[in-house]
Amino acid sequence: MKMSRRVAVMGLLLTTAFILSWLEMLLSLPVPVPGIKIGLANAAVLFTLYYLGSAEALAVLAGRLVLNALLFGNVSSLIFSAAGGILSYLVMCLAKRTAGNHIMGVSILGGVFHNIGQLAAASVVLATSFWWYLPYLILGGIAAGALNGLVTGRILKSRPFSDGKTNRKQ
Repeated sequence: MKMSRRVAVMGLLLTTAFILSWLEMLLSLPVPVPGIKIGLANAAVLFTLYYLGSAEALAVLAGRLVLNALLFGNVSSLIFSAAGGILSYLVMCLAKRTAGNHIMGVSILGGVFHNIGQLAAASVVLATSFWWYLPYLILGGIAAGALNGLVTGRILKSRPFSDGKTNRKQ
């Protein structure tokens, strides 16, 4: 894939991640446990990881974190989002190297570790232990990761992305 096309695709993926994050903020789901989200923007990062590679996925993640913080958040929301997003990204990169094309498993690990990263940041920043909340967040991370993995896997298997004409890094 030519560099100009690659940059354009990354721009579209960043835009997609940002819009999904914004939509999720607007349409909070009625879940019995506060703080659990689907993490739709993480699907765009997962897609980028499999379609373009790890460096590009990190760029999409970083761009989304900065845009969200500038437009909708504050410093503390950036800290929590970055802690979860970066830990999730690192775990997904490691899992992709060992699990390969098992996108669902990689996504589930990403969802679980995103919640762990946010919980760790909250415990440090607020100087209070929130680890009692971990089992609920793990269940939420598994559910969200499974959903995002399913959607991302289906998109990657669709004809525009699986015809052999792309330059995906495996």
